[in-house]
Amino acid sequence: MIAGFLETPVLVLLVGVMGFNLSQRQHIEHGEQKRFASLYLAGILLLFHIFLILIQHFFSSPLGDWLLIPSILLTAGLAFLFRHRIFLFRRTCESCGSQLPLSAVLYYDDNLCGSCRGNNQVRQNGSAELAQPGIQKQDSSEADLLAAADPLINPPEKNLLTEVPRNVDSFDWEAWEPSETAVICYVFENDQVLLIHKKRGLGRGKVNAPGGRIEPGETPRETAVRELQEEVGITPIEPREVGRLSFVFTNGYSLKGHVFFARKYEGEMIETDEADPFWVPVSEIPYDKMWEDDKLWLPITLKGALVDARFIFEDDTMLSHQITEIDRF
Repeated sequence: MIAGFLETPVLVLLVGVMGFNLSQRQHIEHGEQKRFASLYLAGILLLFHIFLILIQHFFSSPLGDWLLIPSILLTAGLAFLFRHRIFLFRRTCESCGSQLPLSAVLYYDDNLCGSCRGNNQVRQNGSAELAQPGIQKQDSSEADLLAAADPLINPPEKNLLTEVPRNVDSFDWEAWEPSETAVICYVFENDQVLLIHKKRGLGRGKVNAPGGRIEPGETPRETAVRELQEEVGITPIEPREVGRLSFVFTNGYSLKGHVFFARKYEGEMIETDEADPFWVPVSEIPYDKMWEDDKLWLPITLKGALVDARFIFEDDTMLSHQITEIDRF
């Protein structure tokens, strides 16, 4: 009976769609419609699979084979009825027609490339002019949210310092406990390095490497992998730690940073709400658009050395620093 031959492939397809739906949960912020699309598709496949089971159980050939026709027509009719909720996936940008990376096809509702998505966000914010590279102008409520996410404006209460000296030599680094711990990861390809225009949080508006806060239970290396997947869509292969940076700010906020280098990666680069990524030759790294400390320690690590560095900042102005080359961590 034909229904018996179809049952297993349909079941495999149903399981595959449900597995894909589970992966979409990580992108629900910008891909909720496509997540529901896969759920609708799974529901229709499940209904067809039930038809196949019922036909095999209650009917024999050739009547069972003939009953496949109305089952297929009913399933196709449901798919047509819900077509506007299921068939949302596009291979090309709906604005400029360029080829979309697979991650944008599967997980972004707007079906736009990174450039068009950024331009669309600018238009929605009521202005086509960017205040800084990679940053869209925001209305007052959005600006308040961005300010709340910036620890230089709204520092967390954890380990908030009450007195901060203006010189690294006057600070007790041994007793210090940072407010937060984070990572950044530089990915290299040939003679180029991957950087981002940071859109929110600490350093918003500056050029930096992808990265973010370490979550409970994570190692710094695990955070580097996760943050690059979330911020720019790629997975660094075997990231190697090359630096540890300690930052203390005069508003009481402090941060411990782990720096990683990765020479290989997997995946396709995308723009997200947090970062606008771009490749630049290592010889043309735009230090003038980065934090002041980057031009001091990054060239050292690019030459192959490991660094342990300490900095005191007032807002984004560096007051004092101490950089040490070390043999190992």
